[in-house]
Amino acid sequence: MPQSVGSQTAQAEVAYACGGAVEARTWQLWDTQGRPWMKAHQVQARLLQRGDTYALYDIQVIFHNLEAMAQRCQRIDRLVQLADDLLPLFDALQPLPGGAPDDFAWVCRGGAVCNERNRLVNTEVMLVSVQGLGLLSALARDLATSPDPQARAHPLIAKTVQTSLQHLQRWGGRKQRQQWMQLAGASASDVKDGSSALFFTDQLMWQMAVYAHLAGVAAVQPQWFAQARRGSAVHESLSANLRALLHFFERRVTLSEVDSLLLGTVKVADLDAGFSRLYADNRFAGYSGSQPPATCIPEARDADKSVGKVASPGPVRLHAQLNLDPRKVRPVHDLGWDLSHARRLVQFLDAMTTNRYAMAAWWDIAPEALPPPDLGRAFAAQLLTKVWNGDAHAPLFTNYWNGANGWYRVAYDNGTGACYAGYKPFGLTDSFPTGGYAAWAAYFPLIGVLARAIDERARSERPEDFAFVQSYYGGLSAKASANNRMIQQLMFWPTLIAVPISP
Repeated sequence: MPQSVGSQTAQAEVAYACGGAVEARTWQLWDTQGRPWMKAHQVQARLLQRGDTYALYDIQVIFHNLEAMAQRCQRIDRLVQLADDLLPLFDALQPLPGGAPDDFAWVCRGGAVCNERNRLVNTEVMLVSVQGLGLLSALARDLATSPDPQARAHPLIAKTVQTSLQHLQRWGGRKQRQQWMQLAGASASDVKDGSSALFFTDQLMWQMAVYAHLAGVAAVQPQWFAQARRGSAVHESLSANLRALLHFFERRVTLSEVDSLLLGTVKVADLDAGFSRLYADNRFAGYSGSQPPATCIPEARDADKSVGKVASPGPVRLHAQLNLDPRKVRPVHDLGWDLSHARRLVQFLDAMTTNRYAMAAWWDIAPEALPPPDLGRAFAAQLLTKVWNGDAHAPLFTNYWNGANGWYRVAYDNGTGACYAGYKPFGLTDSFPTGGYAAWAAYFPLIGVLARAIDERARSERPEDFAFVQSYYGGLSAKASANNRMIQQLMFWPTLIAVPISP
């Protein structure tokens, strides 16, 4: 006898719940492939042996969603396991060039991105350090507040607190606070060129998340804050830093109401609207044509100066050639963050929500100065009403958070010498499964429906499903390399398990 629709729905709900089939296959993939790869490649080979601190960035991007699922499902043993594996990250801390003798940092010594051309070698790359601390501080907070004594005693907690406090002091202070407050007073009309000088950056957002998680740790284990105890000069300075950052963030959030057929009248949120309209990465945001505005072509080789000789063979270098004059593309007036960078909102808003009361108490923050408790819901509503294409069977997502769907990062140069022609319309759509957005199903169940549709089509053998996934979610496709597919699955599958969010 065939199963009823109700029975099938109930089975699906169980599969996507903690303890269900999705969690089981996630941990199996982690045990057999993800964990060995993270330890051997990211931690040992990249960070400890080559000194490539961009490993911190990738570890956060790839494994933060897994850590969050472990916390949601209260898999304390998995949190401890992850802490054991990440503890060696602190062994890579070195004296900061030009800093005080006791000022340690993750100093980039090489790798694909750290090179002489972009002058990142032998420097602290702030973004990768603070993003790594974003994951480590979340993990430390979850361990410190665990009901398990072994987890609460894990050495990663103390090391994370010590390292985070040291870094936050270096990245903050009176001069920085004055700059943040000045930037908070700027408007999008003040942007006159392609500079990012007026942006509210992801580095600042990650700092705020670290402050939030430190407050969560301090609420239950204040012994690790002896050098930053309440009433001390260090504590006062750090509290002032956070207040300035909160003010800066609040000034850059735009709240409005929209009428949606699916959601009704709903509050939506945007970030840094208008500030990115002239930025080089976004200069083709107003062009959504199918013809690429740039093409990667081989560089011409110079002939060898010796008579009768030509240049020796080797890898063919490519460079981007513009096919469209960017001056002919009208800027998108309210352009803010792109979909890929906006994924930081998932972890940031989780930190703000989880540690809301601890932040107010430990850092002496007035509750009204904190982000509103329903801000996460407003950003999730923006995702559904502005970013999603409205198709539940074939969900796609625009390249920009305001709903613009023009080309992104055309002829992008990150200092590595690689050629990037650009991301076409819906080219960042795979940021939805990999970026953690599916966890916002806790605000709107429809987001979970979209995520499950992608998951089901990625595992389907039907030709039409395979073609769709290959076109827009290639990392989840059977044609992806085994390693790339493993990485994307470990970023996506944990987010399919969402639980209600409450302050």
